[in-house]
Amino acid sequence: MEAIFLIILVYAGYYVFFQILGQGAKAVGAAAKTVTEGGSFTDNFSNKIQFKIEKLPPNESFKSDIFGLFVKGSPDVSIDLPVTFIFRLNDKEASLKDGGGQIISTLEDFTAPNSRLFEHNQDLGNMEGKYWPNWSQIAVLIPDTLIGPYKGNRKLQLQAWLWFSDSLSNFWSGESGGGINIFKHEFEINLPNSGYLELDTERLEVQKASVELAVSIAFADGSLDDSEGNTIKKWIKDIVDSALPAQKDITKESLNASLEKSFKQVQAKELNTQIICKRIENIGSKVDKYDLLELCLDVMAADGEADKEELKQITEISKMIGVDYDEVIKMKDQRLVKLDPSSNSSVGIEEKIGIDPEWDEEKIKKHIISEYSKWNGRLNTLPEGIQRDNAQSMLDLLAEARKKYS
Repeated sequence: MEAIFLIILVYAGYYVFFQILGQGAKAVGAAAKTVTEGGSFTDNFSNKIQFKIEKLPPNESFKSDIFGLFVKGSPDVSIDLPVTFIFRLNDKEASLKDGGGQIISTLEDFTAPNSRLFEHNQDLGNMEGKYWPNWSQIAVLIPDTLIGPYKGNRKLQLQAWLWFSDSLSNFWSGESGGGINIFKHEFEINLPNSGYLELDTERLEVQKASVELAVSIAFADGSLDDSEGNTIKKWIKDIVDSALPAQKDITKESLNASLEKSFKQVQAKELNTQIICKRIENIGSKVDKYDLLELCLDVMAADGEADKEELKQITEISKMIGVDYDEVIKMKDQRLVKLDPSSNSSVGIEEKIGIDPEWDEEKIKKHIISEYSKWNGRLNTLPEGIQRDNAQSMLDLLAEARKKYS
């Protein structure tokens, strides 16, 4: 869900780095606080690092709850080298026989390498002798994107490893070289998605539909590219790998059967996307449906081109399963910017710039202005290469659209 990743950047930001001070400044601040507010100097000068999780104010463009991860105090780094926080989560109420309470993330940018387990890395730079004097937001958590062993109000444990940045490969390979410290913090939070240990026939049904709709997208341009087929197969493998041993067989069998069935149906022109979407319209969680659209968009982008019919189908699918069209536009932008610039022709201009054919002319004009402002700002931040060329292609398409609807 790369669209959500953009929201995360807005919430998390980078201001945390500007709230770091040296220990000398802390001593002065602690003395002043002791005089003006009372308490002991020892308490006010505490080096102990602390964490807390707090719900953030709602965002108009994002309908899920977002929680901030805040830090305060000193990580106690004494070497002049850049360091990184590695955050992981586990369910404290789950036992080892329940998989140890591991938490799965549906955001690819917030998973451990070659895994679907939640992991977020925050580079801190050089922290020698430095600390956070006040509560500073360092990351975010979005419950809608997390899957634990069980749903509902759960007691989670945050594990924060502090590691030298140049030695992160040791962390992922299970070696200790480069490790500095580990901090833990317990908190309660509501996980809205069905747990991976709970019998969730609805999730499996949405996953089967995801495969069927992805096959439809792959064939939307009249043929199946190897890269598109491999994208679907990799997605299935990731889902199966993340399932617990007791559920792997049924998950693998069900998804492979859906893949085989949908191939036969699409070749016989019998695959009906409306029937598939109707089947899952009122079941499954929001995150499962985001996963479905992410897969369809990845298949669309797999061959390096954005086909008009593929984009049109994805738009129709999002409406039929009840996902906000604006969220699809954000997810789509992340793929389009990485495609072959030559594929961004005027063919399918409405689909590529996110114009809903049901909009009136006034809304279309407002959308064009908003998109032009967004892509124009993005152009200046992208490095030379395909992404920058694509941003310019999007501006050209928007200029054409502005003429068309003026």
